[in-house]
Amino acid sequence: MATLYKTCPKCGAAAAGLDTCAACGLIFAKYLRAKFASPPPQARPANAAPDEDGEDSLLSQAKALVLYVPEELDRGLVYGRVILLAAIAFYGARLALMDIPSWEMAGSLIHLPMVPIHEFGHVLFRPLGEFMTLLGGSLFQVLLPLIFGGIFVVKNRDPFAASVMLWWAAVAVMDVAPYVYDAFHPQHILLTGRTGDNGAHDFIDVLGDLGLLHKAQPIGRGVHVFGLLMMITALAWGAWIVWRQYRRVR
Repeated sequence: MATLYKTCPKCGAAAAGLDTCAACGLIFAKYLRAKFASPPPQARPANAAPDEDGEDSLLSQAKALVLYVPEELDRGLVYGRVILLAAIAFYGARLALMDIPSWEMAGSLIHLPMVPIHEFGHVLFRPLGEFMTLLGGSLFQVLLPLIFGGIFVVKNRDPFAASVMLWWAAVAVMDVAPYVYDAFHPQHILLTGRTGDNGAHDFIDVLGDLGLLHKAQPIGRGVHVFGLLMMITALAWGAWIVWRQYRRVR
């Protein structure tokens, strides 16, 4: 081991053929072990959350995304968002109070743009078979705003816009609820110009395949409640983001 050194790496004294430096007493074997040994792993606190490759946990990353507030904000933009949040909260409350059996929501303004989205969903899911083709219309009208919301959160770092997309998805869920409810005793005229008694009806077939057609009405009301809970979550999320942004520009 000593023959690796002609001079001591510590003091520079001649060291050829020696195991220990005669000048400073450095033991060359110990020096080599200390120099090339792997560093010991650092101890983690007992309450530290597990991570991967030194990065924060997925939960921490998700929290940072959905609650992100930029350092610089335009005051006018924040006030505009306050107005928008109040508007969709008011309009959402009106939609939530609409009658389910009569499908009152079908006469609302927001129902109209969802119709072509619904119909495109049937086409989109057609490769997955008849069941998914029937379910795909309602599924896609809910998924589309959620996809937009994910883009706003991850790519644009705009959780407020994502909360508005979640509100839209909640409205889409509530729009589906009367359609589900109608499957047990079809009354409403569909795009075919007929009711489900003598024409196509997505949820007569979907619930029939699942053996749940006799429970269509309670399921429809449950879908409405689920949409309402989604809407409350969206509004609470948007309000929290706006409040944090308002405090920053105040």
